[in-house]
Amino acid sequence: MGLDFPQLKVMGTVARVTGIGGISDMPVAASDFAYRKRLDGDYTVALRNANIANIVPDSFRLFAEYMPSFVQTWRELKLRIGKTFIEELSMPRNWALDQRTPFEAVRTLDPVPAHAFNKTALAKLARAYPAFSKARIVNEWAGMMDVTPDAVPVISEVAAVPGFYIASGFSGHGFGIGPGAGQLMADIVMGTTPLVDPKPFHISRLRPNLAKAV
Repeated sequence: MGLDFPQLKVMGTVARVTGIGGISDMPVAASDFAYRKRLDGDYTVALRNANIANIVPDSFRLFAEYMPSFVQTWRELKLRIGKTFIEELSMPRNWALDQRTPFEAVRTLDPVPAHAFNKTALAKLARAYPAFSKARIVNEWAGMMDVTPDAVPVISEVAAVPGFYIASGFSGHGFGIGPGAGQLMADIVMGTTPLVDPKPFHISRLRPNLAKAV
């Protein structure tokens, strides 16, 4: 559609550990580790404030927009370059309506978890809570977060394309605010009084040109 929406991906990784007892059921988030008790009795643990940012072609294209945020959060990111750069470099950005799109070629994102991050998280937990010293990792997984330059989502109509709406860039908070975001988007689409003030989430914040009808 020829729309330029600023968004990059950041990968978070967590693990399920077992063999722990005598720990509060309350979830805990410290400066460099976090844990939450699961319904099955095990614990989900993570290295807090530590994510992986793959360097891709858009990293250079959007460099100026993301620089202010990077200056503030660089300690929380591990930059990595690999095959993802080549994959995204070769990914088509324009196609005919009868062509197979990248969205059909890649239906889900299932990144390989960062075992080193999970191992470090468990070691930090063991120092703070000795009950974790004998814990063992039984499962690991990772996920991609869609991040905007200011880490605030866009939930908005796109006036440049009548009838087109976008809700993206939740920056790791989508699971928590998803229900409210869905209600807000429904209000915007239906033209009813919005649940909350939609102005902070309007696309004009990042792309003023897309907020104007063509």
